Amino acid sequence: MKITKEAQAQARRLMRLCIGPDGLLQEDVVRRVAATIETEKPRNYMGILRAFAELVRLEVARHTATITSAIPLTETEKQAICAKLDARTPGLRYEWLVNPALIAGIVIKIGDDVVDASVLSKINRLSAISL
Repeated sequence: MKITKEAQAQARRLMRLCIGPDGLLQEDVVRRVAATIETEKPRNYMGILRAFAELVRLEVARHTATITSAIPLTETEKQAICAKLDARTPGLRYEWLVNPALIAGIVIKIGDDVVDASVLSKINRLSAISL
């Protein structure tokens, strides 16, 4: 089922209501908005809910930092990374992953932004260079 422009516009308006004065998504407001849409069932409510859910998913991803390292990081290393990222983007949630295939280094992903400082990516870039 295709989401109409009207449903997308309504979902964007509802999403603006869910952003707090600090610029962060307010989970309790999101739940109340979704519950209200579900109980009141306005015209094209399924399209509105789908568009709203996608906007919420994108907003959560924008404020989630996924840090993948080749080996488990110590608490000191995690705190140093958090301090630097919080200075740039306050209000982040953190996910810590380990991927030995990286060989060494880390990959930081925040929303669509990716910083790849792994040995694996450097090897791949070098192998892509044709001599």
